[in-house]
Amino acid sequence: MAVHRKVDSLRDAASPGGGRRVHRKVYRFRMEPTREQGEALERMAGARRWVWNWGLARRKEAYAATGKGLTYNQQAALLTALKQQPETAWLKEADSQLLQQALKDLDRAFKAFFEKRAGFPQFKSKKRDTPRFRIPQRVKVEGSKVYIPKVGRVKIRQSQPIDCPVKGATFKRDTQGHWYVTLTAEFEMPEVPLPPANPERVVGIDLGLKDFAVLSDGTRIAPPEFYRKAERRLRKAHKELSRKQKGGKNRDKARERLNRVHAKVRNQRQDWLHKLTTGLVQKYSTTGCASRT
Repeated sequence: MAVHRKVDSLRDAASPGGGRRVHRKVYRFRMEPTREQGEALERMAGARRWVWNWGLARRKEAYAATGKGLTYNQQAALLTALKQQPETAWLKEADSQLLQQALKDLDRAFKAFFEKRAGFPQFKSKKRDTPRFRIPQRVKVEGSKVYIPKVGRVKIRQSQPIDCPVKGATFKRDTQGHWYVTLTAEFEMPEVPLPPANPERVVGIDLGLKDFAVLSDGTRIAPPEFYRKAERRLRKAHKELSRKQKGGKNRDKARERLNRVHAKVRNQRQDWLHKLTTGLVQKYSTTGCASRT
């Protein structure tokens, strides 16, 4: 699966009066790691979670002692020294960029908090945190395998070729235990004026309550058939979870069943929306959606 995202504009000196835009193309592939590789991916995710929690604790301690927090650069220097200590030398087994990225994510979380765009950063629980990590460089895709530093070449279900340079990779494990890699690539395209819209292929979209959407040409799009069944399955799974004793193994099993239901519903919804939007783009040249305020 690939998604195009426009990033910014760059001036092309070879094109007087014109310009070029840098676009991002995002690929997402399911991974098929061996048992050893899966364990390595788990360790990577664990290292990322540990560094986040360590960084958050140090920031809170610094603020309590001095009234000031720590910057990313200060924490990055402390992390380098931390890896030299015997009790935390195991951090060397994880990719260095992965650990630095965890501190950058924490730094962004604090900036979002101070700008009142998010709540105060929280510690990440091993049981509840989604295993994930990001490596901004050195990840390569060759022969339907993705090379991950400190892990090796992991097989992927590559559904399409990657035709532009990879600028970063995020690895994530879903609730069913499957690992996915999301690759961000960049490419340039010249700025081209858009052609005039064809009035016969313009449509407005109004999201409804009874209907999923109503088009300006009178077409009504009903909610997907699986939606009602999914609601019943989710209610049942939530009820089973609420009946289990906290801290028990049966509650963990019930939570896993609930996660599987959520994952299935999410995949069904994404597939349905992808098919719906693809059909609209193929049928109409211009679309507009009513905003909800």
